[in-house]
Amino acid sequence: MTPLCNIEANLISKSDFECIGQVAKHCDWEQLCVFIREQTNLWLIPKIGYCLISKINSDPENELIKKIWCGSEYQCAGKLKVHFGLKRVIIHASYAAYIFRHGYVDTAVGVVQKINQDSVAAPINELKSIMNEHYKNAEIYLDMVKDYLCTVKDEEQIKDCIQFNCKNCGCGGINNNNEIQNRNPIGRNITKWNYDD
Repeated sequence: MTPLCNIEANLISKSDFECIGQVAKHCDWEQLCVFIREQTNLWLIPKIGYCLISKINSDPENELIKKIWCGSEYQCAGKLKVHFGLKRVIIHASYAAYIFRHGYVDTAVGVVQKINQDSVAAPINELKSIMNEHYKNAEIYLDMVKDYLCTVKDEEQIKDCIQFNCKNCGCGGINNNNEIQNRNPIGRNITKWNYDD
């Protein structure tokens, strides 16, 4: 058994965050590094299992593992489909955690909000909105990867790693219900205001 200290190296680096906000230029890499590890261990592994992460760590040059990690095009019932890999999933989940929590610093007197003379802290509800958007993106990317994984689930390299349900319908079996959500809007007719009353 490999000691955990040796396998917890971050799977992604600062350059992987290019084109995700201004992270690659302005982020606190030390804090982002913490969130990458946290989101890999506590958000992604419970969703897909440790086996795939172990394969990515131990055999990164394997062609199938590269496709799972970096994404690929694939055929599904005669249609060309794409997934963007587990790397993109971790990037968005890590950024979601980072954007919400990086403005706070643990000090000897407790957690304080980090503010300097040239900036004003963003309102918490705006940070939550950005965080939720990136977690939603991570979930969408993860569903795409899962659909791909279901198409290759019998490959020798990963056949014991698929720890989620691949239903026997469609190409990969994952039902990606990406319909617009109905939030039950409430409305009424607009009437002209009468100032003479």
